Amino acid sequence: MVALANYRFGVWVRDKPFPVRFIGGKIYGAGLLASEVISGIFMDRDTDVGEELHFVHAGGINIHPQAKIGNRVGMMHGVTLGADIDGEAPTVHDDVFIGANATILGPVVVGEGARVAANSLVLSDVPAGMLAIGVPAKNIPQFRVGQSRSSGPTTAKSGGLS
Repeated sequence: MVALANYRFGVWVRDKPFPVRFIGGKIYGAGLLASEVISGIFMDRDTDVGEELHFVHAGGINIHPQAKIGNRVGMMHGVTLGADIDGEAPTVHDDVFIGANATILGPVVVGEGARVAANSLVLSDVPAGMLAIGVPAKNIPQFRVGQSRSSGPTTAKSGGLS
């Protein structure tokens, strides 16, 4: 992906000595503009990004430079990780998925393994393993296949569904 390649290049060139940093910085700046036009993703090299960030659908993704993104995070199109009026940006931990057009604003912490539903507006912390859904988002437990609401995880029974 163009935006991630340009981001990684910008981070790499930032710590090089003067002539490489100067020339590389110009290339990075041009690449930042080009990648925003080509992929629809704005992500500054000052953003703290973990490994395996995955954009499921590119387009309309805006990530504040002060945002922190963990490992194995997935984002759909239209996601915004933005700052509040004080300039504080979100922290997204590992193994998080953010649905289409979701907006996370301010010093919000999205815990490990959490999910943010499409079109949600997150203004408060999302604990690990929870699902944030709605405007403004409310946190609810995630339910997975093989798990009932009342008894927690269950084992599969032979002979099909019951």
